[in-house]
Amino acid sequence: MKFLVRVRAIGLLCIGGGYPMPTVDIPFSKRIMNIGGNLVYNPYIPGSSFKGALRSAASRISNSYGFKSCGEVRPELIESFHEALGGTCDVCKLFGYPKAGTPSPLIVNDLEPSNGSLKRTFTMTRIRLKDETLKVEEGALFKSEHVEPNTEFSGFINVLTDDQNLLGLLCLSLAELRLDRIGRRSAIDLKLEKTEELEKLLKGSKWLTLVEDLKRWLWE
Repeated sequence: MKFLVRVRAIGLLCIGGGYPMPTVDIPFSKRIMNIGGNLVYNPYIPGSSFKGALRSAASRISNSYGFKSCGEVRPELIESFHEALGGTCDVCKLFGYPKAGTPSPLIVNDLEPSNGSLKRTFTMTRIRLKDETLKVEEGALFKSEHVEPNTEFSGFINVLTDDQNLLGLLCLSLAELRLDRIGRRSAIDLKLEKTEELEKLLKGSKWLTLVEDLKRWLWE
């Protein structure tokens, strides 16, 4: 089962990538593409980055909705929590974890710029604050690369499970991400399309109403 997710930048969006730029400390994630016979570096949102943001969102809201989350990232601590819990937590069932023995049932494709929405990227000079005092750290200016507000990206999310509870947790994670931050503290909106298979699997469940909500932009 799969559905399409569209992501729209609410403000200035920065998803840090590994492509080096001599004049930018945090470049936007890019890949080389052949457009009209010319090789260009095209911004995109890596599926792994989006999946990681969804996992963080799931961990934040899981307990409030009756799901269980270990809240850990170190493999040995994850295993210890699962042993105490008597089984794998719901977040790890959906997103996977190291040494799980089975792959995650959630596959998130890279999100590519929607046609015509990407106008340009630009850099901004920012300051870094000291964590302990929240004052500006001396000599700590850095430059980051952003895309403009209303730039859209889209890609497919593939789900290899028909467990209604796990699908509900995924929908809750998507809804939570519209109220939080992704990448370099960037705000986004998102909506789902091509949800026929998802709606069929969630028929008769309490999560179907949430899917209907996710089919509309939150921040119009």
